[in-house]
Amino acid sequence: MVQPTFTVCIVVRDRAVLLVNAVRSVLANTFADFELVVVDDGSRIPVTTVLAEAKVAGDHRVRVVTQPPTGIAEARNLGLRTATGRYLTVLDSDDELTPDALAQLHRLLAETDGSWVYADYTEVSRGSGRLIRLPEYASARRMLIGVLTRPRLPFKHSGTTIDRRLLDRIGGYDESFRLFEDIELMLRALKSGVHPCHLAHPIVRFHRHDGNVTRGRLAGLVFWFRLIEMYRPVRWPGVGLAIKALRTLSETGKWLVTLGR
Repeated sequence: MVQPTFTVCIVVRDRAVLLVNAVRSVLANTFADFELVVVDDGSRIPVTTVLAEAKVAGDHRVRVVTQPPTGIAEARNLGLRTATGRYLTVLDSDDELTPDALAQLHRLLAETDGSWVYADYTEVSRGSGRLIRLPEYASARRMLIGVLTRPRLPFKHSGTTIDRRLLDRIGGYDESFRLFEDIELMLRALKSGVHPCHLAHPIVRFHRHDGNVTRGRLAGLVFWFRLIEMYRPVRWPGVGLAIKALRTLSETGKWLVTLGR
């Protein structure tokens, strides 16, 4: 088997139309050395049927693997085990890659010899797009603090590209996290000293809609508090409590904004 440069991995459950758009966006990339692995996490209409009806199932670069409705972390790990590419590029099923996404990633990886890349993206809501520029950090520790404390996460997992050997080494996704498995993975990498490269170019179109997981913000505070306990940078008295208070204010504010939409 010839190893492709990239494995683009999409996890999906019951998002047929959005999935087809995501798959077509990957296949439209100008950099052609990739495979696409779609993990069907127990969709009511099988992904194989959806892709066949959309006439994209015949592309030899597309592979579908299935599991019962188990959960996002387990599905992501199944995609990781299935991948053969040197780099794993994550794409959420309701997002789309830009046509130059893999070419831009390949250029940056070649220039920096990096093992982990996060990228800017375009947020699309009600037909209009807004460019989201993400910050860069001087060290892994500073980025870790940013992930724990910033109201808006300083990275987006969709579009994130990771050397598969590094993912294997740090252990993949933590399946005990029902939410925020992507944040936990990033924090674990940062704590181990991984310093991600920032691609200052939007490579993902993120579609904001009623099904976005971010609507469960207040319920997710339980997982945030767990992450803060696991990864807060210092163990001084009161630091963890202060970060939890900041996160509670942030998530409550975003939840109130969501109610107003």
